[in-house]
Parts: sequence; structure tokens; C-alpha cells
Amino acid sequence: MSRTYTSRTLRLISYLWMSYPASYLIYTLFPLALNLDGIIRVILSPGYWFVCFFAVIAGIGVLRIRWYGWYMFVFSNFLITYEVAYDLSHNSVGDMKTVCFFTTLGLQILVIYLIGREIRVPYFFPRIRWWESDPRYKLSVQTKLVREDKSELEGEIMDLSLGGCFIKTHSYFTPDETITLDFALFERPVRCAGHVVWRTESTVTHPKGIGVKFNTLNKETIFCLKQATQKLRKLARVYSQMSRERNWQEYLQREQRYQGKNKK
Repeated sequence: MSRTYTSRTLRLISYLWMSYPASYLIYTLFPLALNLDGIIRVILSPGYWFVCFFAVIAGIGVLRIRWYGWYMFVFSNFLITYEVAYDLSHNSVGDMKTVCFFTTLGLQILVIYLIGREIRVPYFFPRIRWWESDPRYKLSVQTKLVREDKSELEGEIMDLSLGGCFIKTHSYFTPDETITLDFALFERPVRCAGHVVWRTESTVTHPKGIGVKFNTLNKETIFCLKQATQKLRKLARVYSQMSRERNWQEYLQREQRYQGKNKK
């Protein structure tokens, strides 16, 4: 069910969310200090099963790395926070309810961070500012994609990090397909292998392309990518500022023309 490249941490958290109907009851028994009557009230509560539904869906989505997984996971955590607060207020017999609530909240923030660190990366959620900007200020990196059968295709890297990249391409790739990328960053050649983990069709927010997660990189490649991504981020900020200033100037010019027409 899980992808071959998912980490142990992601799989562990996913299985925990998928087993939420049982794992939450265990959690209420010890940290939340619910007695038997309180647990029965939880089980009979429609709200508990409502949260269970979204938690299980979120666990499946994160484990299989579906487009809805991240959003559903964050949403389920909001529901779980409310569920914990309600059960502490109405069903718990413990004396440290406030401590339990903030401890639970801290654990939720931790798991959101751990999941987000693996999912919210260029190959799943590329930043769209590069291809939405004016062509005069467009940042992209041309790359050669080499398949296992040695065939070569062309693509355009739109977002890049040490973990992977998003490539704009009209060619078809299958999920988990292994490819090798050849490109240059600031005149330094880079060659690294990876596998396709995400494929998108052309939409308003995403161009047609693939997300590639890099395999283990050597120290030289890591150093090159780290320096290049830092430079690219700085250039992106500069070009974004230039674009905003240009748009502001165009707005002022339109206002001046509009006011001139009104005076006439």
C-alpha cells in the first residue's frame, strides 16, 4: 500500500492515524485519564466516529502520498484537537487536564512537522511563482531526462531542493519510474538519479510535469545543490520584487490616465 520511498516515520504516523478508532481509545485510557464510563460515552458519541472517518482517510492518503493526504491530515488534526479538548472537559477524571491538552497539542504539532517535512517538498507541492512570472523574470533550469532504456528527453526544472525537484515536461512517465537527470546550475554540471513520485496534468496551479525524488546523493552533488538553491532563492526574491514594482508602476500609470480622462 505504501510507496517504496516513504520513510519509516511517515509509515508509522500513517498507520497510527489509520488505526485511530483503537489508538485514540488507548490514548484516552492513559494520558487523558478517562474511566470506563467516559470511554463508553466516547464510543457512543457521533463526533468520535466523525473524527475517526477523517483520521483514517488522512492516514491512507499520507501513506499512499495522494494529493489530498496533506490537507486531510491537517484537517484531521484540528478535529482531534477539538475531540481531546471536549473529552478532557466532559469525560476525564484526571487532575492535570491542562497539561494533558497542551502535551497532546505539542505532539500534534510535531507529527504535522514530520509529515510536512517529507510531503511538502518541490516534487509534491512545487512553488508556482517561477512559471507564473513574466518571461523576462522567469527562472528555470533545462535538464536532460535519461530513462532506464537510455532514451533521452528534455524537461524544465521549475522548483528544486536537496530532496528532489519538479520538472515541467509533456512526456509520459509512470509512477516509481527511475530516471537520471543531467543539468547545469551556474555553469556547474549536476548528474543525479531519482524516481518519479508525482505526475500532474496541466491545470491552473500546476503545469504538466513530474515530481522527482532524488536517490542518495554524493557530497559533491549535495554541496552544489545547496549553493545553487540558495542563489536561486535570492534571485527569485529579487525578480519577485522587480515584478511587484513593475505592476505598481503600471497601476499608477493607469490611474493617471483614468484621472486625466475624468478631468476632460
